[in-house]
Amino acid sequence: MVLNLNFKVAAYITAYQDIEALKNTITAIQKQSYTILEIFIIDNSEKQIIFENKDKNILVEFHPENIGVDGGLNIAIKCAIEKKYDFLWLFDQDSQPAADSLKVLLAKYQELSTKYNIGIISPQILDINTLQEFPGYVFQDYKFVPKTGYAQAKDYYTCDGVITSGSLVNLSAAKCVELPEGNLFLDAVDYAYCMNFKSQGYEIIVVKNIIMQHRLGNYSQVKDRFSKIDNEILTFICSPSRYYYACRNHTYFETRHSNKRMLHFCIVYRLKCLIDMIVRIIRYEPDLVLLKVWACTFGTFDGFRGRLGKTW
Repeated sequence: MVLNLNFKVAAYITAYQDIEALKNTITAIQKQSYTILEIFIIDNSEKQIIFENKDKNILVEFHPENIGVDGGLNIAIKCAIEKKYDFLWLFDQDSQPAADSLKVLLAKYQELSTKYNIGIISPQILDINTLQEFPGYVFQDYKFVPKTGYAQAKDYYTCDGVITSGSLVNLSAAKCVELPEGNLFLDAVDYAYCMNFKSQGYEIIVVKNIIMQHRLGNYSQVKDRFSKIDNEILTFICSPSRYYYACRNHTYFETRHSNKRMLHFCIVYRLKCLIDMIVRIIRYEPDLVLLKVWACTFGTFDGFRGRLGKTW
């Protein structure tokens, strides 16, 4: 199949504090074998880390008040639709797509569009920290869980949700889909947006033969406080605010999407997730342990009661 070279594609990056990571992602986008016409950047840093330069194809909006992931996505998607782009390629600032990634995604979209009504198509994600593949997610009755059996798929598979970074959004579909919730701020924004597409009959596709490296959180070598063996393990380390939004938003997301007959299972499951998270914090987090435990607890119960927005 000959690739349609008339697709108009823009890219979007959410930036926060790390200029080197941002520059690397911009470079990777600019090196794509399929031309990207513009790069939109929302800079949520406290102090502006990037300015519009001589490259007129890079458009930057500075938001020191930090409008979050969902706020940035809202602006970028609306802008891309207004400018009549066909696709918007979404990124966090710590992703490294291979030079032919966009070309492969567009070719697969073109091939599968006769079979599926595609809303989002994404590469397979490789976690830079653990070197493990990160699959798409599916919603099972009352919880969002990693897709199983995807390894047996030949070159692609469908799912209910993918992470923001690397997602290629079909803007003709996005026009018919509710924009990301403007009150989640951080975490689970991507899965909620994917479910908006699913609710309107659009498919989420993961293409297996294109791998994108992405940093899924911050990892560190730490000791287990309760182990008699003086060994260190590699585990993710979060700020209190990240724990708060992760627990709050996933609790809100899953309880609101849960099968009503399964809601009690969802509540028990989210409380179990809270306990597991607290145990992990106590065992491995190097500092601010009590504050992080409070953040998870406070976030979970805010999720149950639907207290959203930038509340931490």
